[in-house]
Amino acid sequence: MKIRVRDEKITKAIKKLEGIDIVLKTVEDAKKAMLLILRKTEISRTKEYEGIKDITITRIVEHATSAVEYQTYYEVEFILTDERFIDMEIALIKELQSMFEKL
Repeated sequence: MKIRVRDEKITKAIKKLEGIDIVLKTVEDAKKAMLLILRKTEISRTKEYEGIKDITITRIVEHATSAVEYQTYYEVEFILTDERFIDMEIALIKELQSMFEKL
């Protein structure tokens, strides 16, 4: 499953959780930021969290009305070691969406 997160939500989460300002320029920057955010989740403290093998990040730029005005999103996909961890993945997605909605 994938979630879609605006770049500014990721930077605000890092500011809130780590107290630092970051700039996201690349997919690698976004992945490092997401890994920092993930380690602060409740799910990361559970045994089931070990079911996440990796995460993949894809950068999406949408031009709403012109080439000058655009929104940058990152699609985050969790790669599981086994399908039995699907419930943990759903709980993690819910926790992340709740966190990002508050920002």
